[in-house]
Amino acid sequence: MNRLLLSTAASDHTFTRSGSRWTGKCLICNGNLSFDERTSVGANLEHIVPRSRGGTNDPLNLGVTHPACNAEKGRNWDCRKGHQRHAQEEYQALLDRLLQRRKDRWLDTEAVNGLRPA
Repeated sequence: MNRLLLSTAASDHTFTRSGSRWTGKCLICNGNLSFDERTSVGANLEHIVPRSRGGTNDPLNLGVTHPACNAEKGRNWDCRKGHQRHAQEEYQALLDRLLQRRKDRWLDTEAVNGLRPA
């Protein structure tokens, strides 16, 4: 998972690397985020469309988030059908916003094997 986290940060124009430290913006709250690439402490890899709902490891479905933001999205938004706290339309709107934010932040790098947003 660490390799995916690093390639996701490398493909997000808000992130910069200094030594082993990455600094950028959380995909969910847009707040400042910093993590060490050796331990990944301070960051989580977010599947915008969760794997449990058909999401993949496609680079445009991945974002770097604060651990708390990732947990809150999972707890409050990504729940299984029938257990959701929000209407399906609200949930889809959130996913659409996050997918667009990820696309807007896209930085074409070798770290993501030359994949580009559609």
